Amino acid sequence: MENVLLQYMEKRFKEPPHEGLCGPYPFVTISREFGCPSKKIGAMLVEKLNHRPGHEKFPEWKQISKEIIQEAATQLNLDPVRIKSLFQADQAGILDDILASFTTNYKSSQRIRKTIHDIIRSFALKGYVVLVGRAGAAINHSCVNSLHIRLQAPIEWRVKQISASRGINAEESLKLAFEMDKKRKLMIESFTGHTFDLYIFDLVFNCHTLSKEEIVQGILQMMEIRKMI
Repeated sequence: MENVLLQYMEKRFKEPPHEGLCGPYPFVTISREFGCPSKKIGAMLVEKLNHRPGHEKFPEWKQISKEIIQEAATQLNLDPVRIKSLFQADQAGILDDILASFTTNYKSSQRIRKTIHDIIRSFALKGYVVLVGRAGAAINHSCVNSLHIRLQAPIEWRVKQISASRGINAEESLKLAFEMDKKRKLMIESFTGHTFDLYIFDLVFNCHTLSKEEIVQGILQMMEIRKMI
C-alpha cells in the first residue's frame, strides 16, 4: 500500500498540465497583487476596445472572471462555492484525489482543476476576451496573439487601498494582502504544475505610479503594436 501511494504521489506531481491548442483570435489576461484594481482596469479596457473606430467589424470584447466558476459548476454539476474554494489552492486536493479512487461518484480536486483549466483555455480559444485572474496568464502564456498583464504596487500603497475598500485597519489589511498573495501564487502553481514565474507576463504596471487610465492606454498601445487590434 505504501509503495502504491508513493507511486501515485510521484505521478501526481510529474504529470504535465493539459495544454491544448491556441486559437488565432486576440485575448488579454490580467493578473494582480492583492489590492490592485484588476477588475476596474479590465472593465475600462473592454469599454475602450468596444468603442474603437471600426470595432463593429469584430466580435464584442468581454471581461471574463466569475464566468469561469459558473461554467465549471455547470459542467461538473457542483455548487459554485465548491469550485471557488479550489482557488484557495492548498494541498487538501491530494486527499481528495485519493478518496476519489474509492468511488466513481466523487469529483476529485484534480478533475475539477482539469475542467477549470480547459474552460479557461476555451475562452482564450474563442478570443476577444479579457481574462481577469484565475491563472489565465499561467495557463495561456504560450499562446500567440495574446497579451499578459501583471498589476503590482508597493505593499504600503496596497494596504491603504485594502483598508479603504474593506473598512479594516492597516494591520488587518497587511495580513490579508500577504495571505491573498500567497494563496494566489499557490493557486497558479496548483493549476499549472509549475513554480510561479513573473516572466510569463508581457507587461508589468505599477498601480502606485500609474493611473488606471494610463495603464489601459499602455495596454491598448501594445495591442496595436502587436496587431491584436
